[in-house]
Amino acid sequence: MELASLGRELSPSGARKLRFLAVQLVGAVAVVHLVVGVTGLAEILANGLLGAYLTQYVFERPRTLLFTVSGVAILAGMVATARGRLARRRAYLLGMGVLATYLVGWVAWHTVLDHGLALAGGAPPGTEGPTHTHGGLLATLFSHYVEPLLTTLGAAGSGTPGSGRTLLGVASVTLELAGLVVLGLLLRGDPTIERPDDAGLTLDRPETEREPPESD
Repeated sequence: MELASLGRELSPSGARKLRFLAVQLVGAVAVVHLVVGVTGLAEILANGLLGAYLTQYVFERPRTLLFTVSGVAILAGMVATARGRLARRRAYLLGMGVLATYLVGWVAWHTVLDHGLALAGGAPPGTEGPTHTHGGLLATLFSHYVEPLLTTLGAAGSGTPGSGRTLLGVASVTLELAGLVVLGLLLRGDPTIERPDDAGLTLDRPETEREPPESD
């Protein structure tokens, strides 16, 4: 009796469906971040500021570079997994790590990093303090996710065009959360991946330890 499959292994068809869904979710996350990052880099290049950005401002405004690099890395990892060069278990773990990093980074950017002001050394000269406050984690989630989501849905229902930037941010966080859940389910139940923690664990006694039959 194999313990590895008790209460956690998906059916082959269920695993295939979840893998397909994971590809769509993670791929969409990669494209969103890549588009935002490349657009920012294109603007920097168009203004001839690439050198100044990389040498002076990259630590104050790191998202442009990080989004570009991470988006490319995700797509490369997906290709490597599809070609069998990256084990699925490792791919699931790496994918969950990247998505979790995006989510933590999003929360940090809107709270402790104050939209980059903390990285830049505080509020601009001439101001009395931070220009953007939220009032805690729950308030940040409401003001940057729940409220924009409701506003976007309301605008769509009334035929009023909403903010593309707002919609992109809400969609990105939603995709990351969904992708994290799907990858977690696959990591736990995909029957095609090896689990070193319980591989080969059974209730049957090993052949080498069984007592020899008694002779007459």
